[in-house]
Amino acid sequence: MLLQPGTMFAGYRVIRRLGAGGMGQVYLVEHPSLHRREALKIISANTDDPDFFHRFANEARVAASLDHPGIVTVHAHGVENGTPWFTMSYLEGRDLYHSPALPIEDVSHIIGRVADALDYAHARRIIHRDIKPANIVITTDPHGHPDRVTVLDFGIARLIDAPKMTATSAFIGTLAYAAPEVLSAADAGPRSDQYALACTAFALFSGTPPYPANTPGQLIAGHIRSPIPRLSERVPVPAAVDAVLARALAKNPAERFATCREFATELRHAAAVTQPMAARGAPTLVPSSPAPSTSPLPPRGPVAIGAAPPARRVSAPPPRSPGHSTPPLAPAPGPAPIHPQQFSPTQLRSPLRPPVNPAPPKESRRRAAVIAGAVLGMVVVVAVITGVKVWVSGADEAPSTVPVATDSSDPSTSPATQITGDWTAVSAGGSVTCGIKGGTLLCWGDNDYGSIGDGTATDRTVPTPVKGLGEVSAVSVAVGTAEVCAVSGGTVYCWGQEFGSGDVRRTPVRIDGISDVTAISTSGTNTCAIRQAEAYCWGNNVYGTAGTGTTSPSVNTPTKVPGLRNVTAVAVGIGNACAITRAADLYCWGKNETGQIGDGTQQNQLSPVKIDLPAVTSVSLGPNNTCAAAGQVYCWGYAAGQYPAGTETDHLLPETVGVDAARDVANGGTGGCASVADGHVMCWGPYSPESEPSSLPTLDRVTRLVGLGNMCAISAGQLYCWGLNTSGQLGNGSSASSFNQPARVRDPE
Repeated sequence: MLLQPGTMFAGYRVIRRLGAGGMGQVYLVEHPSLHRREALKIISANTDDPDFFHRFANEARVAASLDHPGIVTVHAHGVENGTPWFTMSYLEGRDLYHSPALPIEDVSHIIGRVADALDYAHARRIIHRDIKPANIVITTDPHGHPDRVTVLDFGIARLIDAPKMTATSAFIGTLAYAAPEVLSAADAGPRSDQYALACTAFALFSGTPPYPANTPGQLIAGHIRSPIPRLSERVPVPAAVDAVLARALAKNPAERFATCREFATELRHAAAVTQPMAARGAPTLVPSSPAPSTSPLPPRGPVAIGAAPPARRVSAPPPRSPGHSTPPLAPAPGPAPIHPQQFSPTQLRSPLRPPVNPAPPKESRRRAAVIAGAVLGMVVVVAVITGVKVWVSGADEAPSTVPVATDSSDPSTSPATQITGDWTAVSAGGSVTCGIKGGTLLCWGDNDYGSIGDGTATDRTVPTPVKGLGEVSAVSVAVGTAEVCAVSGGTVYCWGQEFGSGDVRRTPVRIDGISDVTAISTSGTNTCAIRQAEAYCWGNNVYGTAGTGTTSPSVNTPTKVPGLRNVTAVAVGIGNACAITRAADLYCWGKNETGQIGDGTQQNQLSPVKIDLPAVTSVSLGPNNTCAAAGQVYCWGYAAGQYPAGTETDHLLPETVGVDAARDVANGGTGGCASVADGHVMCWGPYSPESEPSSLPTLDRVTRLVGLGNMCAISAGQLYCWGLNTSGQLGNGSSASSFNQPARVRDPE
């Protein structure tokens, strides 16, 4: 929608357009009664989703509740002729999009102000999810140094449906500042914002983000597995700055600073260290030097909120007055700075404080938005889909007819006794993993919302028995919604956070309306199961995910998918589903905005559509793309680096990724793995040690491979996992992530 100057929109008089960006158009408008100038943003989103407007109103209310001088004030919001909009304060300043390298004390000042704003929001359980230079607006004092610093777009980023941002440059603009856990399917948390703030600091210091790249795939691989770069190798800064940035940029969120404020304070003190850099022998850098800067802040003027500003002419600012100094961000601590050589390569320490090992943040690790912030391969999070789960009323415990597995008195250290046999099944979500061993179901990882099913809220880094279930034959872990479903004695049980209501069930709850189930798959918003070789689905149905030919708001009970017979496997994604039949045919249905159905269109399919592939043996659904093993590995839908030898554009039809003789496939969203005929595992994207698909030599005789966010494989009866491990989801008793070195899951004792 393009508004013309002088016209009226939602009661506001349009003065002029300020700019446009991936999230929508921004206009300077005048308030109808107050005659106050405000910035009006029109959201570009998938408004075909009937739940969007409800979510938009909720997020706008949350953003409007924030009252902090470093956060732009949201005044009003609404929907005009089907178009969502909100107004905010019109700021006289410039954002830092494409900013040149700034003086070291100016960066310290900006990062400190943004950190204050972030910690204020985090204390209210609000995560920004899209911190980057373009979302930071500054005004300058008469000497050209930053004065007021304001953060834009709190809570708005996750409203936008990521597949709509099809321009590669739009992806790169956000991915350059995305935390590894967000790119690996985990939900954004306070330390994800801290990571993005550290990337922003790196860019403001040097003029480029820490992992410059030409494609989204290269950026993702950089964040997830590349060594943390040293800022001092690009620009002359004190060596102590490297250590502070390295800690804030740690791959594992638990290794970062406890708060953004702590990071900003340590960065400021590190930047003030006046010793020469050890790495290159650069000259001493004194932040308060009166010499004029050669990298000025952008010139003063109105900001185009949410849009890229025009190219700027760089000119030197007026010389700084001898008495000028940046206002202190916090009182200086007592101890003198320690020498940079004291930094441990295994545990990066703050230069002014003793080492700390903060526990992973508990707040906001499980949000209703799926992948988040991320979405796999994207930081702009997919729109939330309200789901329906059929819990049995009042049933917090499994019925007595279900065989009960023996519990350990302390499952965190001794998961169970007398659990023998090989691992036979596994399901890996973003922060939780579950596997079946000898008929016993064990889970490990993040347990904030009861996903482990042991009746507690304690994270588990080793396999822990699920309470009250025995003779388990199938399990499925949802990514991003903290739900798990399993089949025990032919009956379906689910637990964790009930999507939609937010209720937390810490032990399995029976799902009514279906029995004799042999297979299960859930995304949290939707679940499908196989009963007597037919597919049954239930949950949210705005995209036709139930496969019944309609788009009724929800399907409350398990309902048979018409037209499918002899079903042997079923997989559920975010708004779509696929099934394989005994004839090795693949059928898919539901959401298709990025071509994830694979029928050559971008039209949602309300009933199963046969996909043109030969002899399909495995299918795996990411948030916005699909992969299948059919001799070769084929993927389609949103690219995000999924195709090693292909392009970064969406594929509406299956495209090979360069892996032959595949049996199982695991779609990681931004890459993946496949088990091949000789029993080895081939991986591509962030899960590969090479730029092309390559073998993981540590695995052979693989009989089962799964993954979305994390990868797991069963090899000779033993279970191995690799990927993100912030909550212990690799099951090896540690929290160290490993993206291409499989770690053996600890056997129950």
